[in-house]
Amino acid sequence: MARTKTSDESTPRTLTLPAWAEPVAWATALVGLAVALAIWVPRLVDRAAGAPLPAPIRVVLADAPAWLPRDERIAIERTVLRSLGSSPFDQDGLREAMDAVRQCGWHADVRQVHRADVDEVVVEGTWAVPFALVCDATGESLVDTHGRLLPRHYPAGQGPKLLRIAGVAAPRPASFGQAWPGAEVTAALRMASLFVERPWRGQVASVDLSSWSKDGTIRLATDRGCELVWGRAPGDESPAEVPAMQKLGALQLAFDRSGRIDGGDRTSIDLRGDYTLAR
Repeated sequence: MARTKTSDESTPRTLTLPAWAEPVAWATALVGLAVALAIWVPRLVDRAAGAPLPAPIRVVLADAPAWLPRDERIAIERTVLRSLGSSPFDQDGLREAMDAVRQCGWHADVRQVHRADVDEVVVEGTWAVPFALVCDATGESLVDTHGRLLPRHYPAGQGPKLLRIAGVAAPRPASFGQAWPGAEVTAALRMASLFVERPWRGQVASVDLSSWSKDGTIRLATDRGCELVWGRAPGDESPAEVPAMQKLGALQLAFDRSGRIDGGDRTSIDLRGDYTLAR
């Protein structure tokens, strides 16, 4: 006789997992994901770092002045490019580029060299300001307002129309960006800064320091060949000298009267005393 199934026997039984099984399954999955990330992410980063850039790198010289010569601009850009690696993550190359830009000499200081994008590198810093030419037997060397040597040297008389400083005893700095050694060039620039904003500044053609080592005397020459005996550097006047502002006042008075600080036809003017002596 056939056996009749009971209702309990005809209903499929549901498999019940232990309470600890679900947490273990999740933990296993997370461990597997972590292992996969640990293996593949570094490989992807290395692959991206070693991959060539999608386009040539563009070097941006922030706030580059209009007077910067084109060849010098190109030279700085190439210097940066030579320092960079092929990876956009290369930090050593950026540091090398920063050092290389400093050695170019056109910046008073370089704050940073950084990537603005994978194909763009920006150089940020303060540009030097060309101010004068220091003249010696080798020619004319361009310096900034602080007497730092800039990357321009000219044959005698062929430099730009800037203040010339002659009679300097100290030798040229060994590299661009270094200040001219000694105190004489600094003294000449400090004196020249007093009249840089004066309307007659273009009438001062040169500063003569040939007597500096003997008695600290500074002489000026106008663009018409008149010698102005200035005396010692501003703030370092001898007891027999008048202050720098009084000397400037004498030059301004002559300019107001004749349009010339040398009076138009003088060959020598001594500004050191209370009475200006003109010949």
